[in-house]
Amino acid sequence: MGEETEFLGRLQPEDLQALKARARLRQVARGEVIVAQEEPGLDVYFVLSGRAVAAIYADNGRVVAYRDIGPGAVFGEIAAIDGAPRTASVEAAEAMQVLVLPPAGFRELTATRPGFAWALLEHLAQQMRRMTERVFEYSTMLARERLVAELLRLAELHAPGARQAELRPPPNHFDLASRISTHREAVSREMSRLSSMGLVERADGRLLIADVPRLRAEMPGGREG
Repeated sequence: MGEETEFLGRLQPEDLQALKARARLRQVARGEVIVAQEEPGLDVYFVLSGRAVAAIYADNGRVVAYRDIGPGAVFGEIAAIDGAPRTASVEAAEAMQVLVLPPAGFRELTATRPGFAWALLEHLAQQMRRMTERVFEYSTMLARERLVAELLRLAELHAPGARQAELRPPPNHFDLASRISTHREAVSREMSRLSSMGLVERADGRLLIADVPRLRAEMPGGREG
């Protein structure tokens, strides 16, 4: 299952219609910052098409990208719930269409439509599990193992259940390093190793994960499935 493809799909038709009636459609250009870290704002966003990345920026300029946001996803809900500034920045990785729900509409839907509220709870529980998984990885895995785990996540996001996955546009080594909290040189060395094994291939504006089961076997305790 892709990481963020399920929220809108969980809604009953009547709940989805209620959402669309209260939201406005926004076109987003590739590279556009949709929400900015630490800025105020209570709108909630629902992705109809396109992809974005959520990232946190440290004071020293270091970037930690931690979430891929694709069709069906919701983001911006944390600030809408607690009223605090945005916890992260969200930047469009490609052209997008999003529904923008004002805070009053968000509160109304969560208060009056149980199906919408339950889908939101499922989404928040999913995000908590993802964060717990990443904390475990940072605490117990070497950088090379965290890279494999991240590549497997991206493969599942782009081609759920498939033996191969094609990532377009391909993440560069700096992007991958920011996702797994390491430096670019470590990613470059490990990607070269995986390439020599025939597990990944970068060409023609894509990153091909050529054999997902074999890549999974590179994880601690992993085996081909």
